[in-house]
Amino acid sequence: MTTNNQPSPLVENLMYAASMCVAQGKADDAILLYDKVIALMPHYAQAYYERGRVRHQAGDVQGASDDLKQAFRLSPELEKEITGHFHAGTGTSKCK
Repeated sequence: MTTNNQPSPLVENLMYAASMCVAQGKADDAILLYDKVIALMPHYAQAYYERGRVRHQAGDVQGASDDLKQAFRLSPELEKEITGHFHAGTGTSKCK
């Protein structure tokens, strides 16, 4: 399916579709798509991170926590990148 832990075109398409669901306020649909990505690529930290964000927005604090912990376990660099945005002194993300 993937080589060198890089997402396949199918995984990339599912991730994009999930992000479009999030943008449209369809959290349940997005979570189902992230579930599919994780089933296809269980070591893809970004999918856990994104699903965790959606779960948090949907009020599933425990599910969000579990996903974020797994994302950071799989990719310590991701944790540094994410937390670095908040420790830069502004308390906000670097994204605009």
